[in-house]
Amino acid sequence: MSLFLRPTARGWTVALAAGIWLLVAMVNRSVFAFLLACSSLALLGASLLSSILSLRGISVQRAAVGDAVAGETVDLPLLLGNRLYRRRQPVAIIERLPFAADPVSRLIVTPLKSREERVVSRRVLAVRRGEYHVDRLLLRGGDPAGLFLRERRLHCPGTVLVYPGSEPLRDLLLHRSEDMGAVAGSPVSAAGMSQEFYGVREYHPSDGLRYIHWRSSARFGRLMVREFERNAVTSVAILLDGNQHFVSGPEHWSNLEYLIRAAASLVKHCSELYCTLGLAAAGAEPVLLRPRLASDAFAETMLALAVFRPGQASLAATAGELVRELPRSSVVYCLTLSASREIADILEALAERGMSVRWYRARRDAFAVRRDARWGAGEAADERARLQGVAGPAELRPGMQLEKALAWFPV
Repeated sequence: MSLFLRPTARGWTVALAAGIWLLVAMVNRSVFAFLLACSSLALLGASLLSSILSLRGISVQRAAVGDAVAGETVDLPLLLGNRLYRRRQPVAIIERLPFAADPVSRLIVTPLKSREERVVSRRVLAVRRGEYHVDRLLLRGGDPAGLFLRERRLHCPGTVLVYPGSEPLRDLLLHRSEDMGAVAGSPVSAAGMSQEFYGVREYHPSDGLRYIHWRSSARFGRLMVREFERNAVTSVAILLDGNQHFVSGPEHWSNLEYLIRAAASLVKHCSELYCTLGLAAAGAEPVLLRPRLASDAFAETMLALAVFRPGQASLAATAGELVRELPRSSVVYCLTLSASREIADILEALAERGMSVRWYRARRDAFAVRRDARWGAGEAADERARLQGVAGPAELRPGMQLEKALAWFPV
C-alpha cells in the first residue's frame, strides 16, 4: 500500500494568495492583509489535516468477479468498509482495465456511514477477449475545500476471463451437406431429412426436456430422448489459423478476432447438438483438442479460444494430428487468414475421404483500416496461382452476419 498527498491547483492558488497577503501585511503593516493571510493559512492547515485523515479507516476488497463475454458488460464489484464510528466523505476509485472499451475506470462512491460495509457495483463494457490479471486500485480522497488530494494505492489481485463473443446460428444444415454444395457430396447422417424421427438415445444436459421419450425412459430406467435427423451429426471439427503475418488491425476487431468469433459461434451451436467436436488452432503455440462430445468440450474449447494469441505455429501440422481421429462423415470448418498450398492440400485430402469441408478466409486487406501496400494485386495473383485446381475459400468481410456467412461455401 502506498500513500500520496499533493495540493490541487486550487490549493496552490490559496497558498500563493496567503503568501502575497502575508508579504503585504509585513510591508504595509496592514491588519486587514494580516487577517486575510492568517485566514488563508488556517484554511490550508485545516484542509491539510482533513485530507490526511480522509482515507483513514476505509478498507477496499475485490469481490468475486464472474467471467465476461466480449461485446457485453461485466460487473466488477468492490467491497468497501468504514471501520470508524463517524461518517466519511465521498471517495473516488480508479483502476486500469485493459480489456474494457474505456481502459481507465473511474467511480465516485457516496459517503460511507458509521461502520458501514457496502458492495459497490462497477459495470464496464468488455471488448478484448483474454485472461487478465488485475491488481492495483487507486483510492482517492481529499478535503471538503478541494485544496489537497489524498491517494492510496492498493493491491487487490484478481483475474478476469473474457470469452470471445458469439452470434446465434439457427441452422447450418450440418445434416444435409449435399444441399449446401459441399466439397464432399455425401450427407453427414443417413437417416431421412429435416425433422424426421431418427431414434432414441440417452439424455444429456444440453437436450431440451420436450424431447424426452418417457416410454423408453421407463423401460431403460434412465432418461432417454428422441433423436431427429437434424440433430444426428456425427462429428464437427474446427481448424483455426492464427498466423500473425496476416493479422490486420485494430487488435480488438481484426480479421483474426472475426474468425475467433465465428469459431465461438460454431462451438456454441454444436454444444446444443448431439455430436463430437474437435479443435485445431495454430498461433503463438499449437492448440489441439481431440474430438469428444460437444456439450462436454464446450467449456474447454471456449477457454482455448479466449486465450488464443497469433504467432508462427503451423496450422497444417496441428490439423494433421486432429484429422486422423475424425470419422469419414465429419464436417470440417477451416477458418484461415490466408490461402496457402499446405492448407489446400489437407482440405483436398479430407474431401477425398468423404468429409464435408467448408473453408473460409478473412483477408488482411479486407479488415485493415488502411490497405497495406505490400498486399496488392500481384500477391493476390500469386496466391491464385498456387491454388490452381483447388476449390478456394469463401471470402469473409467486415459486417457480414455469421449466420449467413457460414451457411454458404464454394464448391
